[in-house]
Amino acid sequence: MTIKSGKLVGGDDAHPASGQVKLEGNEIKLVEVQISEAPDGRVILSKDFDSATGVPLGKLQGFTGSHNYPIPDGTDLNAYNTVLIWCDQFNVPIGKVQL
Repeated sequence: MTIKSGKLVGGDDAHPASGQVKLEGNEIKLVEVQISEAPDGRVILSKDFDSATGVPLGKLQGFTGSHNYPIPDGTDLNAYNTVLIWCDQFNVPIGKVQL
């Protein structure tokens, strides 16, 4: 059951991205995504695109295709409304979505 979903967009003009992001049960699902390649990509469940206070969901599994990321038990899903695809090395978003 999809609780929330949104369209993935690039983090900025230099990092285009597309695809669908869904919050289903206790997982974030990236569906048929195309994300600009960048080193050290991470997926972060966040509030208002704030990477510093978000919940890290793990290393980006790939720049294309579909991937699932479990949300840690006890996470208050109502407290978060965005997902970031984040490049840790350069500290910039390479994708983002409003859920």
